[in-house]
Amino acid sequence: MARKNCRVLADRRRSYAKHFATFGKMQKVFLFIILCSAHVGFAQQFEYRIARQCDLVDSIEEQVYAYEKIGIKATGTAGFDSATVWLINRYTALGYSPIVDTFLVGEDTSYNVIVEKPGSEPNKWIIVGAHFDSVDEGPGANDNGSGVIATLEIARLIKDVDTKIGVRIVNFGAEENGLVGSRHYVANTLADETEEEIQLMINLDQIGGAITSNNSTIVCERDEDDSPFSNNEMSSRKTDTLGRLVYLYTTISPILGRAERSDYEPFEDVGLVVTGLYQNTPNPHYHNATDITANIDIPALKEVIKGAVAATLYFSRIQGVVGVEKLDRNQVNLLPLPAASHFSISTPIAGPLEVTLINSYGVEVLVQQTEGMEPISITHLASGAYTVKIYSEANSTYTLYKLIIAR
Repeated sequence: MARKNCRVLADRRRSYAKHFATFGKMQKVFLFIILCSAHVGFAQQFEYRIARQCDLVDSIEEQVYAYEKIGIKATGTAGFDSATVWLINRYTALGYSPIVDTFLVGEDTSYNVIVEKPGSEPNKWIIVGAHFDSVDEGPGANDNGSGVIATLEIARLIKDVDTKIGVRIVNFGAEENGLVGSRHYVANTLADETEEEIQLMINLDQIGGAITSNNSTIVCERDEDDSPFSNNEMSSRKTDTLGRLVYLYTTISPILGRAERSDYEPFEDVGLVVTGLYQNTPNPHYHNATDITANIDIPALKEVIKGAVAATLYFSRIQGVVGVEKLDRNQVNLLPLPAASHFSISTPIAGPLEVTLINSYGVEVLVQQTEGMEPISITHLASGAYTVKIYSEANSTYTLYKLIIAR
């Protein structure tokens, strides 16, 4: 996360406190969660091809630690140069041909590292971005090793998946110097590609969360900047969809936030549409020597990366995917909703179902076989929102729902 305004805002969460301090703003956040919940009533079923890739997210702790071990990655340091080579080697091992975009920060040389997976529709792209530099004070495992590992996992998991829209992953240098790498990319590298259509920029910055915090939510960030205003409505729509995807494919809950002080800004400024993910709770290790792997909530980070993978596949239009807005609400229903002491599953799917309930911390709290409208007892569970995974071996279906327990 860049140092811009750091004297006033030592942690970006203070900015969110500013934006959400009023009752009206809090209503907006709560309404976003309610709308996602209501929408899932119309869009409950997993798209299996997306779910399958999300479930392959793996080895997150090892990858973040490998990034951390490189050391401090501030612009102009040997650590940043080593991180550049490390990224190039990682993408090359995944089967990509990285492009190195070189620029100057004062007298220092910095780099953006770019990889591309073209879609079936030429010259149409979404961009997934995450900066890979750090501040001088620490190795930046969360800021922004978490985002870097997300882009590496996205690259790995989309490599052999056919999409209509191309995916371009850009790891920016010199973000901590004032978004220099992303500004250079937009003003120079991107500007040279006049025939391209950039449909969306997804930014991933500080998505790990501190291990001592409650990381059961993630901020989905939208453009609220008025200069220009023309891209705000589409950003809002894309961010709503991002929230629904997080709700469907992860065990964490989305809330709404404002895109600011990261590599979104240069894209926003030229009228492009942006969205992205950012941790919701203040991080005591921000821009500190203690920003290390051991202080990251790895299980929560894994869930956020699943959401990022789902968003990349959805917005790049994985071939044959059913739109989130068009899934059949009648395939499976949870009754009653909300539930108090028990719930049942109404479905035309014949045969036994395996039902798993997961709480907001990602812990499986119930696994049960059921068939027909057999009631499932939940008297031992606390009130709250639960993810329900339903698997039918007979039909090879794997679906996700949300269950609200209220007493």
